[in-house]
Amino acid sequence: MALTTLHLCFLPWALGTMHVWSQLTSLGLAAAGFALATWPRTGSGHRPDQEGEPSRIWPAAQLWRQPVVWAGLLFLGYITVQGMNPAWRFQSNADVWWLERLDPVAWLPTGVDAPFDRSNPWRALTIFGSLFLLVASVWTGLTRRRSYHALFVLLAANSVLLALLGLAQRLTRATDIFWSYRPSNASFVASFIYPNHAGSYLNLTLALTIGLAWWHHQRARRRLENPGRAPAFAAGAALIAGLVILSYSRMSIVLLLTLIRGISRPDRVRRRRSFRAAGLACAACFALALTVMQLERVRQRFDEVFAPSGASVRARTLAREAATDMLKDYWLIGLGAGCFQYGYPKYTANYPEIDYLENGARRSWEHAHNDILEFPIELGVIGLLPLLVVLGRGLWQFARRRGWDNVLSFAVALGCTLTLLHGWVDFVFQCPAVLLTWGVLSTGALRWSELDRPSPQTACTPAPGASSPA
Repeated sequence: MALTTLHLCFLPWALGTMHVWSQLTSLGLAAAGFALATWPRTGSGHRPDQEGEPSRIWPAAQLWRQPVVWAGLLFLGYITVQGMNPAWRFQSNADVWWLERLDPVAWLPTGVDAPFDRSNPWRALTIFGSLFLLVASVWTGLTRRRSYHALFVLLAANSVLLALLGLAQRLTRATDIFWSYRPSNASFVASFIYPNHAGSYLNLTLALTIGLAWWHHQRARRRLENPGRAPAFAAGAALIAGLVILSYSRMSIVLLLTLIRGISRPDRVRRRRSFRAAGLACAACFALALTVMQLERVRQRFDEVFAPSGASVRARTLAREAATDMLKDYWLIGLGAGCFQYGYPKYTANYPEIDYLENGARRSWEHAHNDILEFPIELGVIGLLPLLVVLGRGLWQFARRRGWDNVLSFAVALGCTLTLLHGWVDFVFQCPAVLLTWGVLSTGALRWSELDRPSPQTACTPAPGASSPA
């Protein structure tokens, strides 16, 4: 659990894990965590034939019995074939780049033979391999509610630290990340180069932090105790929400409001007097955010959406149309994982205005700003089938266990769902920090709904002062 937590906390601080060095580091941490999670260990039970001797648990054997594991391996194998069977080779000189046609095996998935540092199927395999190993190690290695609770608390604390960093940067008007690294994007947020990546990650962890506050409050009520940790988590959630607003990411702010509205359930929360302290903490943190942020800039960002001549919004709309044209040609087997940017210029040629900025500079489109379109373009329907199997089985298990009845599972699942919606208008899942955290939290929501059930002993425990049954 310690190694997995270190890995997840590393992802956002490493500039969102957007560079080769951090992605290779992430793969190494995921592989080490997987090896530890699948290492044979001693269980708490006993062998039926040898009383008194502890049983031996073989996590790897249990893991391979899961259909979703084989679906994940099939998905990684598909990307591997794309990398080994390129249909195009990337060529460039000092001024331009172009693609050279190759002779691939026609009936196999294809990709583009391009430099690793630019992006190619092997780079995509590094990221998705980290996701597979990380989720598998969490599912196999964490078997108790206490372990998931510790993981959730540390993730929430890590996000609060990110929020404090972002607020400090806004207060000092910093022009560099960590006051020392000059990013390619001047609109960075905390340790994220791209603000929409920051907003999406923070909304994920905000859902987790609100869920922890809600869960601790319910637990305190059942035990007739003080609110305990609930106000602290609520204050942390307020700090994270404040930075989401300060990111000026329009979709992140909209999803923030949706998340708060979906989790709050006013008809139930208003009756909880013990939440007054948490409410005061939230109000204080929001007041701080409103003091330091430029409200006029937030308003201007949203005005661009409704302005008839909004260049940014129109460019995104035309980019989506060009990506839709591209999908029609690659819908079956895909262009190749991580290869969207190499085939896209052919389709933007039909929409020349999106290739240039307002100052006349040439625009480079590395992503479609729409993950729901980009993944099918790169992987095709065939490549996406294993992922759909994994997601479908997870949804079925969550529904079967009535995960929405558990406040923490419900909050995390809602945050993951809203991140999927964010993927329709931006490339949030192209950020490994968002992708891997989303995978772990969706897995954690499912496992928590199974593990966090009141035991018969707890249900039958008499309240303080009550007489015990004869």
